[in-house]
Amino acid sequence: MGKRNFSKRVSYRTSDAMSKFVLAQDPETISFAGGLPDNNLFPVEELKHAYEEVLRTEGNLAFQYTSTCGDIKLRELVGKNLFKRWNKTIPADNIVLTEGSQQALDLLGKLFLDDGDIALIEEPGYLGTIQAWSMYSDNLIGIPQDEYGIDTDYLEEKLKELKDLIKVLYVVPDFSNPAGTCLEIKRRLKLVELSEKYNFYIVEDLAYSLLSYDHETYPPLVTLSDSNKIITIGSFSKILSPGLRTGFIIAPKDITQIIVRLKEGTDLCSGTLNQKLIYHFYKLGYLEKHVEKLRVAYRTKRDSLKKALDEKFKDIAKWNFPQGGFFFFLVFPEWVDAYKLAETALEQKTSFVPGEEFFVSKRGKNTARISFSQVSPEKMAEGIKRLHIAWELYKEKEEVFL
Repeated sequence: MGKRNFSKRVSYRTSDAMSKFVLAQDPETISFAGGLPDNNLFPVEELKHAYEEVLRTEGNLAFQYTSTCGDIKLRELVGKNLFKRWNKTIPADNIVLTEGSQQALDLLGKLFLDDGDIALIEEPGYLGTIQAWSMYSDNLIGIPQDEYGIDTDYLEEKLKELKDLIKVLYVVPDFSNPAGTCLEIKRRLKLVELSEKYNFYIVEDLAYSLLSYDHETYPPLVTLSDSNKIITIGSFSKILSPGLRTGFIIAPKDITQIIVRLKEGTDLCSGTLNQKLIYHFYKLGYLEKHVEKLRVAYRTKRDSLKKALDEKFKDIAKWNFPQGGFFFFLVFPEWVDAYKLAETALEQKTSFVPGEEFFVSKRGKNTARISFSQVSPEKMAEGIKRLHIAWELYKEKEEVFL
């Protein structure tokens, strides 16, 4: 097969780090690598009941194609309930259901980006966005985060500096992947102001917004402004099940109409059965109770990881204290190559993701994403103990060259 037969985008390569460390299959490995929900927390009995309701009330229609924009009942329920605490209702016509948020990101890449177009991504930022949008443009620019989220002062200076049109900016305002930051309210308002002034769209990803452990979730951008520059995406992956592959895009109606056209060419429609299952799970009142259960369980895991890190790495690395989500983000001394450290950690039966993966600028070589979502509190200390052993071995080898 000649390479000339293929499109230019297939030449884009990502690092092997995610597959190498996240998918490490050794059952003896205590993995801090995967940002995956805890298998033991899936609400199997409630899902069985919801499935029975699907069959009882929907019958054969549950196994048929649905509309490209998705099941109308679930869209209406999402629009009515998702932002209820902020007195915001979203019309169903402004919502498109997708195969998880990753398809949403791919569709938005198709919507906004031709080769060479500028897209801004918070840095460190979600690898799935970097992967999806790099397929459509080679001009992704990272905007750094600090402990309060994306640096809007830096962003404003960058916007003044850039001469070409900026198409879109991506941000995870709540408990971001991988940094675990939460965007403060004044910066949320500043983002909206800048998007209007410089004529770019904001994609806010609410993947972890309901998984808050110390305070109520801050208002999403879409609830703070009626601006038509805000596109909101999210999914049921972290708060229910990633296996159901159901996410959503919320946008002005003229944009959702275009997204539906793009989606028709991708998959005709997402899975009807899963959408109806989520609708009945939601309608029966199970989702809210399940999210509360997740908050308690993941808060315990987070606190266990913090304790273990404090004991073993206090004088070695710096890290955030996430108030929600799944991730700690560690910053080691500048001489550290976290990829090599991760390889040594695998030998000690533990794993994490090197942070360089999350920087479009290719910085972050000395950083690491540590996820607590799949590790039991009982194994947390042992996993960090193994990581510390790996650190000592790695440091011993590197000192030869320092």
